[in-house]
Amino acid sequence: MIIIKELEREGIGSRCGLQPGDKILRINGEETKDILDFQVQSADAVLCLEVEREGELYEVDVERQPGEGFGVDFEELRLRSCNNKCVFCFIHQMPKGMRRSLYFEDDDFRLSFLHGSYVTLTNVKDQDIERILEQGLTPQYISVHATDPQLRQQMLGRQKSTPDILGRLKTLAAGGIEMHTQVVVCPGWNDGPHLKRTVEDLRSLYPAVRSVALVPVGLTRHRDNLAQLSPVTPEIAREYLADMDRWGKRFHREIGERFVYAADEFFIITESQLPPVEYYDAFPQLENGIGMVRSFLETWENNKGQLPRSLPQPVRIAIITGVLAEQFIRPIVDELRSITGVEVDLMVVENDFFGHGITVSGLLTGQDIAKVLRDGVVRDIAFVPPNCINGEGVTLDDKTVDQLSLEAGVRVAVGDYDMANVLGEYFASHSGAIHGRGRQLSELGYYVGRKK
Repeated sequence: MIIIKELEREGIGSRCGLQPGDKILRINGEETKDILDFQVQSADAVLCLEVEREGELYEVDVERQPGEGFGVDFEELRLRSCNNKCVFCFIHQMPKGMRRSLYFEDDDFRLSFLHGSYVTLTNVKDQDIERILEQGLTPQYISVHATDPQLRQQMLGRQKSTPDILGRLKTLAAGGIEMHTQVVVCPGWNDGPHLKRTVEDLRSLYPAVRSVALVPVGLTRHRDNLAQLSPVTPEIAREYLADMDRWGKRFHREIGERFVYAADEFFIITESQLPPVEYYDAFPQLENGIGMVRSFLETWENNKGQLPRSLPQPVRIAIITGVLAEQFIRPIVDELRSITGVEVDLMVVENDFFGHGITVSGLLTGQDIAKVLRDGVVRDIAFVPPNCINGEGVTLDDKTVDQLSLEAGVRVAVGDYDMANVLGEYFASHSGAIHGRGRQLSELGYYVGRKK
């Protein structure tokens, strides 16, 4: 059963008489347990919905055109929590006092299908696997980390026996499910021969396993009483890149795709040249930070011509970035300075909140950003990265964009992965966005913790 929360005025749901509070029990005779069932079951052109309203049962007949949306939002769905204690888990490395949703560890195969979240498949039962196969919930995004059963159990911090990941992947592969996998590489744990075995095991399941993303472990300064982990240094990263390049070239000869892809961080921390677009094939793991920088730079090159050569009134802007992105943002800032009437300050924010070992922009907090902007310089606006402000317009440390502006002493707006577009809009209308792209589970229709 799922409960309707809101309806769009012109949507199918409103036109067929559905109301907020209605409970959808079945569609075409099949039980509707959650939003995933609804999406699968409502794909047909002709539908019969069994609806409960104030204790009474109704049948609602619906006809829809291909691709036509229902225009219905549902009450929040309880997520499955993670039952692992991964040695590298970022949530375990966060300080106290942040909003509750940030401490919730989701590990839900439904979220993997709907939004591309990574799951370990340690908390699924046989009937869940059957549901994935029967409903064709593809693709799935799987956190593997190691295919050696003993090592994987150790990395996941599990005391109970852990289902064999290769067995689960083979079952999904046999059922036609496409999978994209990731490995968080921890020096001295799952690298070297272990990493080679993991990559080769996953390659054996191609094309069902379509890609492998290798991501460096991220370590904060809040690691008291946690497992001893070493950071990925530039020297270690170069070794990893050499291995990945060798594997990728071999796989490209064998199957026409590189199959194994390095996270952007590997190239940036080693100050290596970013790969060309061709390296990433179809960009299968873009949202996982695999090729995001290349995509950003390509978008800039394609769209920067739309910017004006001069402005009628001078402006001074600040562009905020994390330490990791400075080297590829700086050349863009230099190009912007060629526009007559535009003065640009590149503000690189070190992460005092989590520790200087965390250099990605998506983990910048409002307090660190505000501290950098309070330098006494008068500016018209400051653009922050889109992934450090969530879709509700809030930073990791619970500051709204308006609050951040007040603390920073300058108007703050949220940037975009298309920098030319967001700056062009500002130059034309002096407008700026207040919502970003940092994901929060509550924005995706899920609740965490207990209901009040």
